[in-house]
Amino acid sequence: MAPSKAHDNLPKLSPILYDTVVHLELMPYRELATPAALPAALQGVDRLLIDATERAYHRSQDEAKQREYYSGKKTADVEEHGHGAS
Repeated sequence: MAPSKAHDNLPKLSPILYDTVVHLELMPYRELATPAALPAALQGVDRLLIDATERAYHRSQDEAKQREYYSGKKTADVEEHGHGAS
């Protein structure tokens, strides 16, 4: 699947993946009561995958709402050219 189509197909394919993982009894823990519960949750696990995919976020025109979601991370344009996109 082309990367440009992966996001478009996510709503269609996510339920299939979810049902498969549940059927195979491979559904991961969603919540842990304490940080100390993590080692027990990972007992017997050979490999841990973390999805750290970033997605574009459409910012609100409201300055207060923008500040609430601002991460402080610089964009590629700022790093490459020293200024924001216009």
